[in-house]
Amino acid sequence: MSSFFTQDDEELSFAEETELIQPDQSWKILIVDDDAEVHTITQLALRDIVFENKSMAFLSAYSAQEARQLIQAHPDTAVIFLDVVMETDNAGLQLVQYIRKALGNACVRIILRTGQPGQAPENVVAINYGIDDYKIKTELTAQKLTISVVTALRAFSTLMTLMDLGRGLESEIIQHKKTEITLRMSEMTAIAKVQQLEQSLQSLRQIQLPFVERKKVEQPLHQLLTEAAQDIVKLPSEMDVLQTMSIATRIARSVLRITDEHSAKFGMSQTKLAVLMYLKGESAFCASPSELAKHCSISRAAMTGLLDGLEDEGYVERENHPSDRRALSITLTPKGHQFLDWIAPQDPYQLSDLMDALSEPEQEKLYELAIKITHLLA
Repeated sequence: MSSFFTQDDEELSFAEETELIQPDQSWKILIVDDDAEVHTITQLALRDIVFENKSMAFLSAYSAQEARQLIQAHPDTAVIFLDVVMETDNAGLQLVQYIRKALGNACVRIILRTGQPGQAPENVVAINYGIDDYKIKTELTAQKLTISVVTALRAFSTLMTLMDLGRGLESEIIQHKKTEITLRMSEMTAIAKVQQLEQSLQSLRQIQLPFVERKKVEQPLHQLLTEAAQDIVKLPSEMDVLQTMSIATRIARSVLRITDEHSAKFGMSQTKLAVLMYLKGESAFCASPSELAKHCSISRAAMTGLLDGLEDEGYVERENHPSDRRALSITLTPKGHQFLDWIAPQDPYQLSDLMDALSEPEQEKLYELAIKITHLLA
């Protein structure tokens, strides 16, 4: 197309064809024009340009429809030289709308080139379409074409850098959220451990009965209680809080394990057994559901379900409270008394043997402190 460059252009040197450069080493330049000569002249003018250590790789489309296929296949295209009038009078402008809105490609730099400026006035097109430059073919020299493509490539490169930074920032945010979740999980694990310790201490309170009815435990528990009693008697003012809690935790774990094994032998949960023992230990052999729930450190609702099971098994019965018709009183049935009398000789764990491992002053001191701590924690 002879009118593409003015007569002031320097003479173009037609160098021999060079080795084809791979796309990842080049800037992709898409030329969209229905005039084959425009493609040839544009490539000759720009083929020797190297920007940011990358050369030019050219793609050619001779209609807007063909350009749609190419931009979809090459979304990393850096610059598009676009004619306005091709298969229709506004085919180029429709292609701009397709690229920006339908494909959502805001990075590719679109340089509109037209030989009929009246068909697409510059001020109207610049405002209403997402183009980055507007050139009239008759005024476009090789030098101006070079400046246009370098300016467009610099803008495209900057956009790509900003997008990479944005992706890096997004990755850091995601990693930060993952770290925050990990820390929260660690915090939840620590809370769960504290709750487990509290449950162990509550279980220790559940088995506090008169010494004559306490059950025997394994030798490691003998040693723990002996150690605790001796430390309490000998160093009451020097014992470290953490050391005390450590000993108490070890005792609670041992007692919890043994009482679970002990109650399982009789086909009964530890909490049910604690209810029966508590009722037997009361002078009137009765208690309210709320008292039992507090003693066993469980909710009133949970205690109601537990009492339902014991009543179905015939171990306890509910009666109206003698002084308050709205309240209930839980008592042991004859079967409940027989069950507790039966398990006493069956039990290989006699806590009296445990207490024999302690001196009398140690036993008294340990019992006093255990009761005091129980009242404080209740």
